Amino acid sequence: MVLERDAIERLYRELCESLASEGIIVLSKAESRFSKLIDGALRVITFGGQARFMTEFVTTLGKRIYTPTNWDSHPPGDRYLILRHEAVHVRQFKRWTWPGMTLVYLLLPLPMGLAGGRTWLEWEAYRETITATWQLYGEAAARGLEDHIAERFTSADYAWMWLPGRQVRRWIARLLADLERNPPPPLSPSPSR
Repeated sequence: MVLERDAIERLYRELCESLASEGIIVLSKAESRFSKLIDGALRVITFGGQARFMTEFVTTLGKRIYTPTNWDSHPPGDRYLILRHEAVHVRQFKRWTWPGMTLVYLLLPLPMGLAGGRTWLEWEAYRETITATWQLYGEAAARGLEDHIAERFTSADYAWMWLPGRQVRRWIARLLADLERNPPPPLSPSPSR
């Protein structure tokens, strides 16, 4: 079942309301000095490989989800899927606390390369992305994410986690096989108010 744009927009608004009810704030990176500082640091650390932090990436820090400058131009379905992914990071911050997330995301097992902690945290969120995509757009769309996700894990996007692309593809294949055996329920917004 493919949802119409209005239904997807309602799902997105409902998710935003749910996040807000949990005290989660969604705001623009352009309004955040800290985001600008992170952007500069990433440009230096990745030798310019990550120069799209402010314009293309969503970042979660605690209960704040920072959106890129082009956020409102994304279709509602994309915004919905991204917020589902970022909500996983909010739960991780709650579970691990700020010091724990900083340690796991940035320093374990080593700063930058071989970043097992960052890999584990991001894979948990990308599992949600794949599942939500299956629910919103169907199996074919979820399967179509493989190249994009493998690229994210193996490039400067996450400061080179130094993970072989074939490993990421195995994880994706395993998750897709699980979803094929036990499909997640399709999404539908609450009835119009």
